[in-house]
Order: sequence, then structure tokens, then C-alpha cells
Amino acid sequence: MTLQYWNPAQQNSHTQLNINDLNTKQSVNIFLKSHNYEHLNELTMGKIKISVDFSTHNYSDKELVVQGLTVSDKLTDNPYYPTLQETATTIKSLSTVLNGFLAGMASGNKQLTAEKNAARADLETILSSTALKVQDISGGDEIKILSTGLETNRKPTPIGILDQVVNVQVKLGSISGTLEVSWDGVNRASSYEVRYCTNPKGYPPIYLSVTSTKRKVILGGLNLGQTYIVQVAGIGSDPKRVWSVEVITCYVS
Repeated sequence: MTLQYWNPAQQNSHTQLNINDLNTKQSVNIFLKSHNYEHLNELTMGKIKISVDFSTHNYSDKELVVQGLTVSDKLTDNPYYPTLQETATTIKSLSTVLNGFLAGMASGNKQLTAEKNAARADLETILSSTALKVQDISGGDEIKILSTGLETNRKPTPIGILDQVVNVQVKLGSISGTLEVSWDGVNRASSYEVRYCTNPKGYPPIYLSVTSTKRKVILGGLNLGQTYIVQVAGIGSDPKRVWSVEVITCYVS
């Protein structure tokens, strides 16, 4: 099967690639970027029916583990995909490895974080590769695609109020007078707003805020010996913010 890519720098310009040229150790996203392509627009058989983007934009680490285990379970003994049984086993193994790293992330160890990121990259790559193979084998049949636990692309719908951000973690920064804030991603959030104020709050509380397209941020210029109240909210098309539960930080040093 052939993939068709659109190059935004050259209008009406398309390039084709046989999916057999992509092995499980290559990232579809890396291929696209290396060739200046921004979008996997169409398959030659018609409009894309299967999602191949497993990046942090669509899946938090925990969500990716769940997706990986779901796909592995659904592919196992699936009569539509007898050639993907070994792939199902590999996906389960990589999902389990990533989940193991997540269990130890509370320590904030940089080496562990790097290993977790590498494990995530491996899982993203094989899920993307598998999605392309499923699209090929299924012939675009939505019932066969959904039987794998993979998601199909849907027409854009208006995005309402986003879900509440959870798992907000705050720790002392490596530089004096800073705090490092991290959180789990929210589906369809284009960026995040972090607001904070001194603890206890004034009445009315005076918040400072920063925005980030990533799921972490460093707050600087803080008062030494002071604790702060921190909240995070996803930013989408709806102006309303659904703030996370308040987190009271340790004393800034």
C-alpha cells in the first residue's frame, strides 16, 4: 500500500511511500518532518480512517500504556489479523516496560526519566507502524479497524470545556527561588495555564500565571521561605478554565 503526503511548502505537491519501507524501528513522525511534510493527509485508497498519531499531544504516558495494552489484547487471536500476533506480543511487552518506569517516576530521577522517554518512543513507533499495517490489511473497513482497539480519525467537532488537569506535581527547582511543576496531559488541550499565589491566599487572591505548550513549567522569582498554591488548567477553544485541585508547595529555598 502507498501513503500520500502533502508538502505545505509546495502547493499541489505530493510524495508517495510504500508502507513496507517503514520498519518498526522508524518513526512515522520523524520521517514526515525529515521530508518537510506536516500532515499524513490521505491514503491512496481514500481518506484516512485510522489514527497514527500516538504522541503526547494525544496520549499522556498513562493513556499510552492503556492504549498499548488494549491494542495488544484486541489483536491477540483476532481472526482479521493472523499475521500480527507477534506484533501484539511485542506491544504488550513495550507497554509493560513503560508502565514499570511510570511506577518509579515519583523519585524524579533524571536517568529514569530518560529511560521512560525512550520506552515511550519505542511504544509510539510500534503502535504507529501497526496502525498502518492494520489500515492496509483491513482495506479501510471500519469494523475490522475498530476490532483492534485502534482509533479511527473523525471529522473535527467543536471542542467544548476541557477535562480537569490531574496529577499536578510540584517540587523544588534546581535553581534557588524556583519550583518545577508537572501534570498529566488533557485531551485536545492546545496549551496549559499555570496560576499560583502565596499561601495563605489573600482576599481576593492575587494570582500570577504562565502558559506552556508542554506538560511542565518552571516558576521563577519566588520568595525564599514562602509556600505557594499552584493550579493548572488546559487551554482550548472554550475560554472557561477548569482548574486542577490546589497544590500547596513546600517552602521555596
